[in-house]
Amino acid sequence: MMNPYLQSILDSFTDVAQNPISLTIFALLTVLIIVLLLATLFPSWRNFLIRTKVLEQDEKPSSMLTWFIATIIIVKLIQACVVQPFIVDGASMLPTFHDKEFLFVDKLSYLIGSPHRGDVVVFKFFENRVNPYEGKYLIKRIIGLPGERVTVNNGVTTIYNVAHPNGFILEEPYIVMKKPVENVDMTLDSHHYFVMGDNRAQSYDGRSWGPLEMMNIKGQVLLRVFPFTAFSYEPGRYLYTQ
Repeated sequence: MMNPYLQSILDSFTDVAQNPISLTIFALLTVLIIVLLLATLFPSWRNFLIRTKVLEQDEKPSSMLTWFIATIIIVKLIQACVVQPFIVDGASMLPTFHDKEFLFVDKLSYLIGSPHRGDVVVFKFFENRVNPYEGKYLIKRIIGLPGERVTVNNGVTTIYNVAHPNGFILEEPYIVMKKPVENVDMTLDSHHYFVMGDNRAQSYDGRSWGPLEMMNIKGQVLLRVFPFTAFSYEPGRYLYTQ
């Protein structure tokens, strides 16, 4: 199994195509790097950059090129191990999160610790079959923890674990739209979690495809930064009383 830190760094590069903002920034930086390479090799390109005020008269293209490459490496390391931008796509987490909201995901916490029940997490989905969500990022809520048995009957979620062998009903005040006809009875092993969307009526989640492997969880939602009127820290996280 690949080291999680290395896997996270590799994912940060392959994930660019899934984020339109990152894709735009990456495309602009790529064009600029190519232009700086040409300016390093050909004086006419350097003169062009000087005329357009991109370079100072006494500035070398190689210096700016080194600076840009170092910046990209630092940014990608931050995205891989600390925090990463994420745009909500769809209505599976209504009313907690809405389509097109811009979030920052905390990746460091799960590199050094484990998810908790109630965390809203972003993960990379793999079902190993033809699926429109295959290889994409999804956002759901942690419901069941490793080693627990989770049942969903008529919209009621019950958790069975060592502390509660007879089970306890999970309080879920964040749910508005339920789907009582979809029932589940699942026991998790030591490296799987059970997740569901808050919009139970429209969420494609663990009820359909089963447990979520820990290694695929990338982080928890740390900040909602857009829309600005809804800016919040750890939005949607719920601390259960049980």
